[in-house]
Amino acid sequence: MRILKTHGVDIHINPFFVLMLLMYASVGLFPETMFAFLVVILHELAHVVVAGGLGWRVERLELLPFGGVVQFDKAFCGTPGSEIAIALAGPIHNLICAGLVFTLLRREMLPPGFGKFVFELNLAMGLFNLLPAIPLDGGRVIRAVLSHSIGVARATAVAVNIGRIMGFVMLILGVYLVFAGEGNIFLPSLGGFLMFAASRESEEVLYMRIQDSLRKKERLIKDGCMCAEVIASYEQTPLVEVVRKFPPGKVSIVMVLDGSLNILGFVTEVAVLEGMGRYGPRIPIGRIVR
Repeated sequence: MRILKTHGVDIHINPFFVLMLLMYASVGLFPETMFAFLVVILHELAHVVVAGGLGWRVERLELLPFGGVVQFDKAFCGTPGSEIAIALAGPIHNLICAGLVFTLLRREMLPPGFGKFVFELNLAMGLFNLLPAIPLDGGRVIRAVLSHSIGVARATAVAVNIGRIMGFVMLILGVYLVFAGEGNIFLPSLGGFLMFAASRESEEVLYMRIQDSLRKKERLIKDGCMCAEVIASYEQTPLVEVVRKFPPGKVSIVMVLDGSLNILGFVTEVAVLEGMGRYGPRIPIGRIVR
């Protein structure tokens, strides 16, 4: 649900977040609910500010129950280091705020009830977002770290699977606590949403493979040369299936073969990506052999 567009950034609020706000407001926690909304916005602004400083172009911001998701210009290809810095900006902001509020509480400069609420909210949001599961910030850090060894696409799949498992555990535990009379609907709802959000992120894996290829192109231009790997492909294989075989850290050259294993030609990694953009992901690779 789009609520605002400012400085070229579309700001959306997820329906699950609206539901959570209404749920807490309905039990007399309206002021706390509005403050939680403010904390989430500040968390995401921390990401946006750091991203802007590193040259990332933010095009969409979606507010979620546990924070939010910042989406960047698809044409931009950032580095793992910059992704780590952007991902950590939100949790670090929350932990700094929690430390500041704790100090003010110790000096009795804040009302105890309000101060404790703000401290616990920032601490919980900061620590929760450090968990190594996409779509949380910690999951994006894990993806950036793993991308050096297994490639950004496989690293994304790993972090997404962790998110699904964590969401499932939270869902089951939350349902058990509800029926045991020792919990509320928030934990299972958050677990279910985490599973949903992780599955949605998995749809970006193909884009991550394209991003990985763009990084290799930049590295080749910068270093002048790099290792290459030849991939044999049947002429009727869809381009999207060929892309899934591209290894991290090496430029791929696709050798296209017919049914008799005769070589029809060679296609570069970039040509495969351009073919996907021009003809679609399901077009056979034989169609783009020159």
